[in-house]
Amino acid sequence: MAQAPRLLNRLAAACLACMPAVVRAQPAAQSGNEAAAHLWRSFLETYDQYSLQPLDPPTLDAKARAALIATAGPKFRSWKPDARPTLPELAAAMAAEDASVPEFTRIERALEALLPQIDRYGSYKSAAEVSQRLEVMRKNRGSVQMTLDQAPDGRILCYPHEEGPAEQAGINPGAVLLAVDQSPAEGKNISAVSLAFVGPPGTPVTLKVRQPQGKTEEFTIVRTDKPSPKVAVTKTPLGLTLRIRGFEKGSALQIKNLLQPHPKPGRMTIDLRGNPGGERDEAFKVASLFFPEGTPLGTFTTRTGSDTANDGNGVFVEPASIRILQDGRTASAAEYLIAALMEGLPGKVTLFGEKTYGKSHSTAGPPLAGGGKLTVTETLLSTASGHSWDKTGIPPDQASGD
Repeated sequence: MAQAPRLLNRLAAACLACMPAVVRAQPAAQSGNEAAAHLWRSFLETYDQYSLQPLDPPTLDAKARAALIATAGPKFRSWKPDARPTLPELAAAMAAEDASVPEFTRIERALEALLPQIDRYGSYKSAAEVSQRLEVMRKNRGSVQMTLDQAPDGRILCYPHEEGPAEQAGINPGAVLLAVDQSPAEGKNISAVSLAFVGPPGTPVTLKVRQPQGKTEEFTIVRTDKPSPKVAVTKTPLGLTLRIRGFEKGSALQIKNLLQPHPKPGRMTIDLRGNPGGERDEAFKVASLFFPEGTPLGTFTTRTGSDTANDGNGVFVEPASIRILQDGRTASAAEYLIAALMEGLPGKVTLFGEKTYGKSHSTAGPPLAGGGKLTVTETLLSTASGHSWDKTGIPPDQASGD
């Protein structure tokens, strides 16, 4: 799952200096009629294959032409979307008028503008951006271990990973990022800013933030390449705490192994605060650890129909009660886990914190011709009874501060 957003956090001045070379290294296929037309055909085929609610090609083409003109600048303000019958032809006409932007790039810009219009969770990352990020990440594996999120008003918010350098330095969850190495963060693309935390392990990066309490502070943090754990189990006198920061390949098996010594933990706390989701199937496998084999645990709807997912593991852990900690960033697969436990274990689960994000969809991220990446809503998630939390979120039984 792609979520909802959320992004890698990383970069260093040294790697920034080499970024223009990475962009220039993009293949010559970024120009020319055939490359642009190939990208558009690739999008139409891939979107139709993956999208939960696909649109027909003529509708997509019309919307994309309108999106391209809307983002093409003053020179093309008077142009009409139907000035050319297809998006590639419109891009070619624009390139003939202004050769500074190749046709391939114009198609990419149209996709960047189009996807959020037709898919709440959709996006497109250009070939240059994908290549740039891969190159930076390949050369620089150190980070401050902090996720960034963008508020509706454009502020970039900081969410340090547990026990990572950013948290240990004193940055609090929800702090507003003001600058990275003296470069202001306001008004910047969050994807580009996230790269600013990447650099060689052991090198410093200076972050200026405004803490949730209002105090402005500056921190110099040393990057690390130590892995940031997604899951952790802690035993306390009151019971067992399972912290899940995200679902990725192998998360369910890791959680199963961590819970192995504690089949009847008494009171169990599952901390899903800040969990943006991730791999839907991993969340399903975690839910299946709590139920008898064959129990219906969810309904997954794709463009081809709906399927009920049943537990295949049998009961693995049987807590006497379950406390779930959640907040406004708990989303998607994490919300599915909450909903499945609430519905399947009535009277045993209590929710604490804030209303969750409200995303009951999972996304796919297939590549497109030319090297760009498409993100598209693929699956609607719901409980076995069909309950969805999309846009409404899941309210807590006891709110923060109560």
